[in-house]
Amino acid sequence: MYHPEGQVAEVFNLGDYLKDTMQQIKSKIQHRNIDLRVDVETSQSVSIPERILSKIVIGLVKNAIENTPDEGRVDISVKDINKGVNLSVHDFGTGIAGRHRKLIFSGFYPTQATDAYSTKNPFDFNAGGRGADLMRIKIFSERYHFKVDMASKRCRHLPTSSDTCPGVISACEFCRNPTDCHGSGETVFNVVFPADT
Repeated sequence: MYHPEGQVAEVFNLGDYLKDTMQQIKSKIQHRNIDLRVDVETSQSVSIPERILSKIVIGLVKNAIENTPDEGRVDISVKDINKGVNLSVHDFGTGIAGRHRKLIFSGFYPTQATDAYSTKNPFDFNAGGRGADLMRIKIFSERYHFKVDMASKRCRHLPTSSDTCPGVISACEFCRNPTDCHGSGETVFNVVFPADT
């Protein structure tokens, strides 16, 4: 299931691919009030099957949007680095509690009680899941030789995974404006692809 045979690698300019994919994603999140910022600074290409690249980009961006309240922000960037290209997906959402961080790539591990997930509709705030997308990305990283890592800081107003965010920054009793929220919690996923030479 996670190791599809016969996948043919294609060469992509990751910046162009990201821009195209973000147009598709934006059409699916019109019901959300999220400040999506895309920054592309790359001239290098990567070699990977398109189906795999799609699962990586959409999976990480979807995860970020689902963990960010309305009026929040998600920064997505692609930058050249030494002998590679870095895809970064940085959300200023609820963050992940410390004890859950080390298990985030293990799959089928929700970071909060499953009954706390609000809708299960893709891209909704707190739509939730069991981490299958992140586990799949980790498995793909081993098969297709890219690196993936994550850093997170849980929102200081939600110290435990049982504390809940109202889902809209203006409804949060701790935030006077969106920047108050942006400084409270965050998660960053970085994927480093080797450059196609």
